[in-house]
Amino acid sequence: MSKELKVIYEPHPVTAERKAELRARGYRIIDAVFAPPGYRSPDTKPARSNDALREDGPTVAEFVAAGYPADKYPPSGYASRSTPEEIAAAVAAQASAAGRPFDHDGDGKPGGSLPSVERGLDDLRAKAESLGIKVDKRWGEARLRDEIAKT
Repeated sequence: MSKELKVIYEPHPVTAERKAELRARGYRIIDAVFAPPGYRSPDTKPARSNDALREDGPTVAEFVAAGYPADKYPPSGYASRSTPEEIAAAVAAQASAAGRPFDHDGDGKPGGSLPSVERGLDDLRAKAESLGIKVDKRWGEARLRDEIAKT
């Protein structure tokens, strides 16, 4: 018969020490962004007011680096540690990237749609040939750079 673990919602990333402490106390750790509305951690000390926010949350850069959407910053129950300008910039950057997930060359179109001259492939081909590499015209940028790096 397996032991049923209690669930605790903890802001991520969780330090190794905190994770070990919570697991030793029998908790299963889930990211705080998935906490149900009104959830209060059993570890939370009663605040002086119900409006008190924790001050030890992530910055918007840390939040986004952990894979969360910038428009959900700050996490529930945490005070912001970033300026409004930093938050706005992170939201704009994610919105811009989300609109063109397959734009690999920055021209706003999917794929590598820029001509080879504009992508610098002709320069890479010339460099590879000058190094004595027999270049296949079908090679893309990655293959050209790999061949050049081998020499």
